[in-house]
Amino acid sequence: YASAEAEAAEACSAAFDRIAALEAVMSDYRPDSEAATVLGLEPGVWHPMSEDLARVLRQSEQVWRDSHGAFDPAVGPLTKLWRASRRSGRLPDASVLADARARSGLTHIETDHAHGRIRFAHRGTGLDFGGIGKGHAADAALAVLADRGMPCALIDFGGDLVAGDPPPGEPRGWVLEVRDGLGTPRTVRLANAAMATSGDLEQFVVIEGVRYAHIVDPRTGLGLTRRTAATVIADEGWKADALASAACVMGEEGVVGLRRAYPEAMIEMITVGDE
Repeated sequence: YASAEAEAAEACSAAFDRIAALEAVMSDYRPDSEAATVLGLEPGVWHPMSEDLARVLRQSEQVWRDSHGAFDPAVGPLTKLWRASRRSGRLPDASVLADARARSGLTHIETDHAHGRIRFAHRGTGLDFGGIGKGHAADAALAVLADRGMPCALIDFGGDLVAGDPPPGEPRGWVLEVRDGLGTPRTVRLANAAMATSGDLEQFVVIEGVRYAHIVDPRTGLGLTRRTAATVIADEGWKADALASAACVMGEEGVVGLRRAYPEAMIEMITVGDE
């Protein structure tokens, strides 16, 4: 909401510019992104990183620690391998999967946030911010609008929602009708908070009679076989996004620790069947 259409259009344009700038940093689909180009740098040596890359890595590291590795932004080799399996309908060769697992994980990356630099243990440890990037970018877009005097806004990134001040006439917040990751509809109100949903409702593949989700379990390198959905409401989009991703991997029993680590967040789980 803005006082004039021209002001709204200008602010939205600036917000989209900010989103594009973050995509140029985080995307693992773009070979020219910062996340992709740092992988070609010499391992064992400190290299500078942008403030944007450092910020999303710092957020990712927090959830990685609190989820005991269930959320990991350094599983690029595994996610690329699993995308290929989803396209081909075949599981990866055991030796290829083992090689990808050996090159994956934040344990192979060292960050020095005080000096804005990063170091890789060896080549080939890819970054994949698919579990946090949309929430992170939605936060940034809302911040651009707020800085321009338009805090009353809603950012919808398809599964990731970040809300600012409530709209006129709705003091309790934006009225949202959403579906969880298994397709169950619900209505919520959101104001100055974020909501993210993760699950395998639409993105899955059946290989040799087994239903695999698009969500990769860092522990196995394969898609989850337990039908799981997580909906998280938190104070920031990056947090809701990453916690929803982690919760799907951890399952209902494992998510108890997440709730303890993030008491300010609401984490809801739906599970159908066992792995």
